Amino acid sequence: MVIEAGVVTGYLIAWAVSKVHRVADGLVDPSIDAGLGKLRAVVAAKLGAHPALDDLAEEAATDEGEVSELTRQQVELAVTAAALKDDEFGQAVTEAVAQLRAAEQASGISVVTGAGSAVFTGDAHAQASGDGFAFGQVGGSVHMDRGSADGERPDPSEPGRSRP
Repeated sequence: MVIEAGVVTGYLIAWAVSKVHRVADGLVDPSIDAGLGKLRAVVAAKLGAHPALDDLAEEAATDEGEVSELTRQQVELAVTAAALKDDEFGQAVTEAVAQLRAAEQASGISVVTGAGSAVFTGDAHAQASGDGFAFGQVGGSVHMDRGSADGERPDPSEPGRSRP
């Protein structure tokens, strides 16, 4: 069975970070928190004491709460391999992910993680300077104010080189 191992891994990271850093307490809908716990239980029951799960928990416990790309890949591979060998596990993981997505949609809160990212739930604010962009993976709408401090649009207003 083919599953979305990257999504599963992202949710596992979100669970680990939220439990260690208490990110989710009071911020995440109880159905999302329960769904993350259920998915984690399903995966942990299948993979047991897999070293990649231990690494994930250890890395999530750091002050930054970031999980390395290597650990992320190892967890994805372990989940994928288990799902290929056990259709019931693959089905259980797929159902848990579907329930989490439904809970996210119902609550309006997204749990989004990407490679090298920290986990944020709810609203987040990022600011850039020097006409830069300060966001990465976004699980919702984005508004970009293209004006400058003096009220004019920054140059260039179209693709190409700046005009003198």
